[in-house]
Amino acid sequence: MLSAIIALIPAPEIYGTSPFFPLRFTPQLNRGLADDGLHLVIGDRSGPMRLWIATGADKRAAVVIPLDEACWIRLHHLRRLLERLYGRVVGPLPNTFRPTRYRITRLACALQALTAKRAGANVRDIAALTDAGVRTLSGSIWKDAHQRARVERLLTLAEHLAGGGYLALLQYGHRPLPRSAPVG
Repeated sequence: MLSAIIALIPAPEIYGTSPFFPLRFTPQLNRGLADDGLHLVIGDRSGPMRLWIATGADKRAAVVIPLDEACWIRLHHLRRLLERLYGRVVGPLPNTFRPTRYRITRLACALQALTAKRAGANVRDIAALTDAGVRTLSGSIWKDAHQRARVERLLTLAEHLAGGGYLALLQYGHRPLPRSAPVG
């Protein structure tokens, strides 16, 4: 997720900055040097922190925060980095940027239902995983059972996610920027 990457670049000369030593962070989960700079993943209690440190940013570091829909998330991750630099702990993402427990559970159930369907299970078999009584329902009652409708809704959601709809989950919590007032 690009909005979770903290981008450090060389600061302009007008700012008085001090050297930045990213390799002193531990534990480092992953580190790679590329043509565009150092890519670093740091382990943290609140989840991994991802840094991209452009060449030369270790001497005079500045952070880039693009003014887009993900700027609030980037600011949160920057705050996590700053708290880590000063030895303090910051909590997880604010609730507005996280899906609810209900939504997470529903998405997990949908993907489990799709997995079962692709493994050869029918709708009644999938419904029986959460309510064994559906196996004893007669055909006419099963046709109108709420368990059947629930499984069909979950399968519809899962097919949508598997077809590329999961990408919307990466945008969860992004706030659209306000439109600029017309000039002139």
